[in-house]
Amino acid sequence: MASSEFGWRRFNFFDRSVVFDRDNRTEKFGGLKDVSIDCWCRSGGSVYLGEAKGGVFQLTNQYDEYYWKAYQKSLAALHSADKYLFSIGEDDDTVNTLLKIWDPERVGKNTPHVMRTVRMSPLNPTSAGPACSIAVHSSLQGIVVGYTDGTVLYYYGDVLHDKALQSKWVRVRDSSTGDGAVTGLAIAALPGSKTVIFVITQKHVYSYIIENNKIITGYKKHDANGATADCWTFDESTGQLIVASREMLFFYDADQCIDVDGEVGRCLQLGRGFEKLQLVANGQYLAVLTKHHAVIQKEAEFMTMLTVYDVKGQYIGFSCSLPNLCRLFVAGNTMRVLSHDGVLSELIEKNLATKLDILFKKNLFDVAVLIARNSKDGAEHLKTIHAKYGDYLYGKGDYENAIHQYKDTIGMLEPSYVMKRYLDSSRIKELCIYLECLHDAKKDNEHQTKILMNAYAKQGDKKKLKDFVNKINDGTRTARIKDIFEILLKWNYLQEAETVATKFQLHEDALNVIIHYQHKYSMGVAYISKMPIESVIEMTGKYGRDLLLHARDELMHVLWEKIRSNTDPQNNFMRIFDIFMGDIEASQAFLGYVLNQTNAVDQKLVNLILEHRIRSYKPEEWSAQRLQDEILKYVTKENEDTTLQMAQMFDCTPLIEHILNGAHRSMELMVYYQEKGDLEAVIKLCRTCPKHEKNRLWLDALTFIGKKATVENEPMIIEFLKEIEHSDLIHPLVVLELLSKNEHLTISSVREYVIKWLRKQQGFIEQDRKTIKENEKAMGELDSTVESLKFEAQVLQQSKCSACDTPLQLPTVHFLCKHAYHVHCFESYTDGTDKCPACQTNYQEERHEEISYQKFQKELAEATDGMELIAAYLQRGLFDEKKKKRKSESRTAGTVGASGRASTTTTNPFDDDETASISRTMSTASSSVATGRHRSTTRKDDDATNPFFSTNPFD
Repeated sequence: MASSEFGWRRFNFFDRSVVFDRDNRTEKFGGLKDVSIDCWCRSGGSVYLGEAKGGVFQLTNQYDEYYWKAYQKSLAALHSADKYLFSIGEDDDTVNTLLKIWDPERVGKNTPHVMRTVRMSPLNPTSAGPACSIAVHSSLQGIVVGYTDGTVLYYYGDVLHDKALQSKWVRVRDSSTGDGAVTGLAIAALPGSKTVIFVITQKHVYSYIIENNKIITGYKKHDANGATADCWTFDESTGQLIVASREMLFFYDADQCIDVDGEVGRCLQLGRGFEKLQLVANGQYLAVLTKHHAVIQKEAEFMTMLTVYDVKGQYIGFSCSLPNLCRLFVAGNTMRVLSHDGVLSELIEKNLATKLDILFKKNLFDVAVLIARNSKDGAEHLKTIHAKYGDYLYGKGDYENAIHQYKDTIGMLEPSYVMKRYLDSSRIKELCIYLECLHDAKKDNEHQTKILMNAYAKQGDKKKLKDFVNKINDGTRTARIKDIFEILLKWNYLQEAETVATKFQLHEDALNVIIHYQHKYSMGVAYISKMPIESVIEMTGKYGRDLLLHARDELMHVLWEKIRSNTDPQNNFMRIFDIFMGDIEASQAFLGYVLNQTNAVDQKLVNLILEHRIRSYKPEEWSAQRLQDEILKYVTKENEDTTLQMAQMFDCTPLIEHILNGAHRSMELMVYYQEKGDLEAVIKLCRTCPKHEKNRLWLDALTFIGKKATVENEPMIIEFLKEIEHSDLIHPLVVLELLSKNEHLTISSVREYVIKWLRKQQGFIEQDRKTIKENEKAMGELDSTVESLKFEAQVLQQSKCSACDTPLQLPTVHFLCKHAYHVHCFESYTDGTDKCPACQTNYQEERHEEISYQKFQKELAEATDGMELIAAYLQRGLFDEKKKKRKSESRTAGTVGASGRASTTTTNPFDDDETASISRTMSTASSSVATGRHRSTTRKDDDATNPFFSTNPFD
């Protein structure tokens, strides 16, 4: 038997006050004076007090009294169940015990209605003793009755309506004269159709187990030594029986009675050494009346000590001495004491706040917690009590127990208040306890989670840290995942960090751990392969360079698969191209595959492929076919400018030539060759360029040779001069002038060219001399003709009209030029009477042949020998002022022809110039293209527009 020494703390949680008469507050309540209470029970707000003589008093909470005679001879026991009252007693002198069931709500003639009466003596024919004890289950489905000889009968069924109540009872216990009369009974229902019936006798306490409400499967004799009818109490809601003996209070639970050692109960040494007069339970309290010798012996030898225990809280809530023997009962929820002289007093429990104040003053916070927990309105005080208790323990230096109090303040006390007290490294364990409770209560925040995890890591408590992470992973605990990951990474818990990042799809963080910390490159590739294509592109762009170095084949295979399976044109794999920089083989393979899988032409992709291939171009390794297949075929009008820039940047000569030749941009190609110093290419370009650009390119080439050529280039220069000579586009003097600026070339490089030119010029001179002689001879003949016309008679012998070619008929017109006309034909062909129509037409043709200024500029720009062209115009009288004057006068004379119309024809050879835009080509002074411009015959030309200024090779 377990035993606990008495050492409980005493408090004064009750106020004992005398009950005064309701009508006269100056007089004590005397309604129960001279009443001898032998049994009692409570029901609702009333208490029923029974006298041995058969009377029953009903006392309400408002102290209303009702009395009736339940039995004529004697009353043995009272019991209440639901709203009904059950009683055992005798109506006559014979042994004829009656069980009566009363309905107190139905009153007739000042007596409650008797619903049923059952004769108990016939049910126990073998016993001559009367029934003396009764218990009814609150469900009204079971009733047990005990006799003075120890017999116990049990009935299961509807005790209010079953007819079998009169006859079909089960004998639970036979008579036992050694144990004495049955002083108490209790019924406890257990799961599984089991029922426990406690039987208290004067000597022992028994428990009987009934299955299916009929079969008794066993019983146990408990260690208590029996009790009187007033020294036990039973709580049906908990199934606990409490029995008081002189030394101990025994506690028996119904569910333990079916155990093997169920006969042994828990006991407490309460009121040890004193006779127990009465045991009453009221809520959490047990009130015990004990008999003591009177200290002041005035009226009686003995006095009564009333003690109220809180068994759960293990303290004494009230105690007082009463001068005489008393009777204790409960009405409603209030304990009342009826003294020997009929004075009624009640124990009023102090309110919770008052109790707590008492305990706080004594620093009895543990008791305060128990009281608050057991109080129906104590929950609102609990957190405050724990906070005070925690502060008290913390002040004493008991940090471990203090934190257990603080953790019960969560939700009321600000967490930072507690956390600040435990930030010291020596108290980190207690801080973890508090933070764990904070998380369990879901009152945590991100900052507190970070502190908890850092505290775990600082302690090296891997188990708790992993458990915490596992709870986050399985969803039983919430936290900001990014913070958790960073803390795990900070403390080098790489596996846990990887697990968290993977679980919550922190792809970037997971790959960071796998690749940069764990160096598991193949695992990193496998992780990427499971992601959506957009995420694959993003993650490969961030970690692809490391993966390409350490898991090249796996990464390339994953990329090929993702590119092949991609159906969304928005997924641009070229975003990850940077990872291939420095790895030509992989980058070329990647670009080729992306291009092949792209349905639409992506100009940016093509440009990037071109850049990469141009960058890797090597003339000695690339064949013409490879150049065509891998570079040239991707050059289009849309990207040729961009491609040209890349080709110039990486000096890809074939590509530059391809683009510039295709766009007919020979001058840019000439500049490129000159910058490279490639004389052979310069000469080749001059040979192959379009005809309209040859003059300009030859001049640029000569200028370049004059600046950059060396003696080693003389054979090439000789061939070049042959080309110039053959093309006859540049005057030899210009060629010699440009080549003369080179300090390295020798005379041998131009010797052959000069000799050929001089020989050619000599031929021209001989031809010109011959022409002069012929012209002089012709002029002599003309002079003779003029003299003949002036001084000799002329015979006009024409027989046909020069206009209509028919025989002449008078009147006719004859001219000295040997032409003759009919008068009417003459008037039809001319406006003037003094001019031959045939000769006038020739004159007009000659005048038109003198041509305009624009034609002169064009011929000059295209002429090989500008001086020769100028001489030809001089020969035609371009600058003959006298001739111009004569022509002007003849035009302004306004002669009238045969038709009578005045002639407005002018003799100025430039008056009929058409205003047009002429594109000028290169001059000997500049290789730039002149813009077209409108010319005016009345404007004074400056040097910039003088046609003879820009074409002079000797400027």
